[in-house]
Amino acid sequence: MVRFVDRPYVTEKVGPKISSIKWKMACGIGMVGYHFITLSDNASDIFDIYPAAVFKQKRFRKSDRIILGVADSPDSAKELTGRMIRECLDKCGNLSDIRGYFEKFIKENL
Repeated sequence: MVRFVDRPYVTEKVGPKISSIKWKMACGIGMVGYHFITLSDNASDIFDIYPAAVFKQKRFRKSDRIILGVADSPDSAKELTGRMIRECLDKCGNLSDIRGYFEKFIKENL
């Protein structure tokens, strides 16, 4: 089942709408223009960015994915992942284990 961290990273336009986005996701209601950021399924990548339309499929809604961030466009999703990585750098001091940082973030904020 798709879940969100308690306080996902969001873009400025998404911030006020996050509770309705979470509700729509849980109900399988289609949303246009939003993009969700999750940890990648494979270990060689860090993030996957999915358009909201993908989650209309039962297979994706029922999959075990944890959403870390929500953006209002593909470009803002890329900028948001950059912001997430910069935060990791600020808190850790290096980028050697970005994936580990976000796995810990998920455990603390789920």
